[in-house]
Amino acid sequence: MRRQVMVGVLCGSALAGMAQAGDVQFARDVVPIFKTSCVMCHLPGNGPAGLALHPKGGYANLVGVASTQSPLLRVDPGKPDESYLYRKLVGTHAEAGGSGERMPFGDMQLGEEQIDVIRRWIADGAKAE
Repeated sequence: MRRQVMVGVLCGSALAGMAQAGDVQFARDVVPIFKTSCVMCHLPGNGPAGLALHPKGGYANLVGVASTQSPLLRVDPGKPDESYLYRKLVGTHAEAGGSGERMPFGDMQLGEEQIDVIRRWIADGAKAE
């Protein structure tokens, strides 16, 4: 478990550095975060809350899609604070009428840099590329 956390921290730091070099891109910056921290639970057809975050379908399952746990959209382009995905990552989802635990579970919580990458991607319009 400790090794997974360290790998997540190292990957998160590298990803944050890449994202700061230019605009945040879904495939380059966001998908790797999903691959290392989210996809193990949110696989196609098996994801909690019906959310599959696999690289080829993750975008279509997030952007402009209604949350099954809250009245918010999963990702509301340009509005991270009104996006359920962001609220689940920072733990403010219950305030928005959501349910369940902060994501990802337990020791696999995202670092500030990783959350910032996702926040900036949403704030910049949550573009596919």
